[in-house]
Amino acid sequence: MMQHATHPLLSQVTDQRLARRLVVPLLAGLLLAGCGGEPTEQPSANAGAEVQADWITVDAGEVDDTALFPGTVIASDQSPIASRMMGYVREINVREGETVEKDQPLLTIDQSDVDSQIRQAEAALAKARSGLANARSNYERFQRLYEENAVPKQQFEQMRTAYEVARGDFEAAQAAVEQARSQVNYAQIRAPFAGTIVQRMVDPGQLATPGQPLLMLMGSGDREVQVEVDDQAYARLDEGDSLEVSYRDADGNPASFTAEVLRLVSAADPITRTHTVKLSVPTELSLTPGNFVTVSVVLDQKAAILVPAGAIHDRGGMRGVFVLDEEDRARFRLVRVGQERGDQVVVLAGLRDGDRVITDAQGRLANGVRVVSGNAAEGDASS
Repeated sequence: MMQHATHPLLSQVTDQRLARRLVVPLLAGLLLAGCGGEPTEQPSANAGAEVQADWITVDAGEVDDTALFPGTVIASDQSPIASRMMGYVREINVREGETVEKDQPLLTIDQSDVDSQIRQAEAALAKARSGLANARSNYERFQRLYEENAVPKQQFEQMRTAYEVARGDFEAAQAAVEQARSQVNYAQIRAPFAGTIVQRMVDPGQLATPGQPLLMLMGSGDREVQVEVDDQAYARLDEGDSLEVSYRDADGNPASFTAEVLRLVSAADPITRTHTVKLSVPTELSLTPGNFVTVSVVLDQKAAILVPAGAIHDRGGMRGVFVLDEEDRARFRLVRVGQERGDQVVVLAGLRDGDRVITDAQGRLANGVRVVSGNAAEGDASS
């Protein structure tokens, strides 16, 4: 009987399929064991080992469901500097970071167009003045003729109407001249209050339009926190509420303070759909405008378990805790953690009421290791 030789490529494919059939169930079993709190190591390997450790018995409690929003420290009297006339920026007299006094010249707008408008307005005024003189002369002459019954009333009324129109044109021309001349005062923009130039948004030669921010001036008054929050957080806030604000101090250490809600802007930003909220900053803090902070807004209450931060272990990117089983042996259990609350961490999933969580061990913890009580007394986790 003839025997057929197996092609090497076919043999390799068959071996790979067999390997997958063996490895995939094995990995699935290990993953399910980890999620269900079963040991990820064989207990027999550590059955004889013993470690001294402290533990707590946890129970679920109500914790704040908190949303975090980034904020910025600003000056309460920060204001954009804008032009009240249209023209090209001729000169900028200040630099970013420069301190200025009240009424100090900041920049100059070229007034060539304004000068041209003034000349045109003055020419129109001269024409209106001449027209008014002629209309007044005709009106006075026809008034005398009408009183002598030399002209009909209709013709006299026409002269009076023409005179009133000419007088209105003259008054309008006068107002136009005054308006044009007033623009000259807007050519030089001055500081409305003492402070520091924190931003320049225009360069010489660029066209400035009325209302367009050209500079940002920050005063030396009180500081505030400006934060943008979503609709859900905004609905929870009222003026006078207290919020926790966290930041990093000058040494890089975490710090926090309690801020009062000063103002709420009801209109949402059309692009980000967020609302602006202004918070107070205690005067004794060394925060300066431009510092970044994080604002905590409590949205609701939720059930969760708190454990000490030191009880959380990281194994290959997976976070978990060691719990004690009925035989006082350590078992590694995967957990899903939430926000940190001081020196504690919120555990959202993976623990149940009554679980005993190891908080401090005198040796290396591993699945199956027998745990004996350490020096600290056993107690319940506070929530």
